[in-house]
Amino acid sequence: MKNFKVMIIALWAMLGFSACEHDHDCGDYDHSADLVGTWTCLTANYAEALIINANGSAVSTGVEDGEMWKDVPGEIVVKNGEITMIFKDNDNFKGHFDIIPGESFSIYTDEGERYTYQYCKEDLSEEIVGMWVCTTGPMVEQGDMSIQTYTEDGKLVVTTATASADGSTILNKQDIYWVIGDLLIFKILEKNMSAPQYVATRLIYTPNGTSLGDILTQTMYIATDNGLVETKSSWLRVKEDLDLAGKKYDYSKIFVTNVKGLDKDIEFGGQILNFNTLNGNAMDKFMKNILFNISFEDGKMAYHCYYNNKLVPVEAPIEVEGNKISIKMSANKSVYRDIVLYAFQDADDCQLHMYMPTSSFEKFIANIAVVMRAKSGKLDVNDAEAVSAIYNGVENAIETINVSFVMEAAK
Repeated sequence: MKNFKVMIIALWAMLGFSACEHDHDCGDYDHSADLVGTWTCLTANYAEALIINANGSAVSTGVEDGEMWKDVPGEIVVKNGEITMIFKDNDNFKGHFDIIPGESFSIYTDEGERYTYQYCKEDLSEEIVGMWVCTTGPMVEQGDMSIQTYTEDGKLVVTTATASADGSTILNKQDIYWVIGDLLIFKILEKNMSAPQYVATRLIYTPNGTSLGDILTQTMYIATDNGLVETKSSWLRVKEDLDLAGKKYDYSKIFVTNVKGLDKDIEFGGQILNFNTLNGNAMDKFMKNILFNISFEDGKMAYHCYYNNKLVPVEAPIEVEGNKISIKMSANKSVYRDIVLYAFQDADDCQLHMYMPTSSFEKFIANIAVVMRAKSGKLDVNDAEAVSAIYNGVENAIETINVSFVMEAAK
């Protein structure tokens, strides 16, 4: 315990706890066997994982107010409804004790100091290893994409898309993490005076939680003037390396965020778009109207769309590095612009998620416009000035935009 004092009586009541002498015959009963295992406590500004052995010895790891302690040895004695916890760092506790075996236990004092621990049925340190993309929660609200990759050697690589003054930005950073039971603690290596260096969350791992694969739910608590606020984020396991050869995908849906642009109606592929009022519905209609689909073969990516009831195919070489795809459109004609996007496949290859920041989306939609106008005879691709006017028009129309495409495996 790191001199942590919180009032969570409401939570105590929700869990069905009460003073030991009221509901449980703790008296002289020896609960030592019930305490064996890994237990975790999580609330605002405080988290702890206790590994308790049959002989009463214990090891504590935790975080309080952004500071961490790790593998501190100690011993725990329970007798007559009282608990004594003595640790090597002299951070000790003595108070009352109550337990629901196999679920939760709590320790508390007459002064209102209270800690509630949940029993960990499994250790998630191996299950967390891999790449996860955020599907719901605060991470998605802050940016259109957030990726966490946990390595076996305790490194956490975070990739997040955010809106910046000059457009969208892909931020990559590396941290360090530990998992004890269901408690995740990570150390933020880039020091930020306004944020704690150590942060803790509780994990819930659900194998095959959706048809797309495993789900990892992270829960944390934030102290506010109105009490504790619980925040949750959900993460889908995705492949760390893309397996694209021979795959075909049809357009399914689109997510559009951080949109700012020119208040002017512009025609793209037979669809009128206004990047001042643009939303996901307008882009969804656009993508469905052109029947967008993609395929991968022999180091190339081909995408197809329809314009004036005619199929317009576009094929270009690609370079793949992890989850980064560089589409070399300029290899076809120098007037086209290369596109960099980030893609993620679910465990069973049912879906492909493609993320484009502002600059990539501008080039993507301008490339489509150039190809469509050339196919319809409205543009001479050898007219460099006319082609540049299209790209400049798109760039002037869009200030910022983050776009994520969800593609379904073609049947």
